[in-house]
Amino acid sequence: MDRVDVPGGVLRYRVRGDGPPLILLSTLSGGWTRQVPELSREFTVVTYDMRGFGDSPSSTGFPSNAEHADDLTVLLDHLGLPTAVVVGMSHGGLVAQHFAAKYAERLVGLGLVATFAAPHGPTQLLLRMLYGFLERDDLANFWEVLRCFLFTARNAGFLLRRETGLKQAMFDQYQTASLRSIYGQAIEHDSRDWFGGLSCPTVVVGGAEDMLFPPILAERLAGQVPGSRLVMLPAAHIPPVETPRPFNQLLLQMFGR
Repeated sequence: MDRVDVPGGVLRYRVRGDGPPLILLSTLSGGWTRQVPELSREFTVVTYDMRGFGDSPSSTGFPSNAEHADDLTVLLDHLGLPTAVVVGMSHGGLVAQHFAAKYAERLVGLGLVATFAAPHGPTQLLLRMLYGFLERDDLANFWEVLRCFLFTARNAGFLLRRETGLKQAMFDQYQTASLRSIYGQAIEHDSRDWFGGLSCPTVVVGGAEDMLFPPILAERLAGQVPGSRLVMLPAAHIPPVETPRPFNQLLLQMFGR
């Protein structure tokens, strides 16, 4: 992985492909393994581990989501990219909202995947339960509960067959403290007063069977961006992993040349 220095640490990133720049934004870059090969044929795809996670060390503790958005601008400047399409998934979707609110002029397209403007009642309770496991340093039960929400019942076999690889790509690089940072900020996230009014093409993608961040949250988030497109895929919490083909086709349709 290449590297760029940012205030308070380093970002490790990869650039693949040739075309309009597309930033795939999630806490760890491993969440996009089913997107990069196809999308890099159309886009210049940039993935990276956020500061404080994976291979991107932080010297100042775990950044706020607003600080993660600032880090992205440093990466764009380093790569010589004045503008880009940014697609954020889950935690990355929260960071993408901060980026869009602060740096709207650098967006030519925005995708918000499996994320929310503010956690709905049941989601708030589930996030607090998961956060409670982390406060008790109980990663085993944290994973046992979280894994129930990742895929639909019909694709549970997919998870079981790939659980070790999935955990390594998306979760095993976390420490309890880093997960507490993510979930603590998710519980407090509320962009209803400051996110919206974008002029760039925007798509909000949810899992039609996502019980962690249910469809109503995607609908409310899309409602904050007039003219945005709302797409519900037949998936649970991580549509890019569970339904990669329709997800990739959606991004190509929305943002391709």
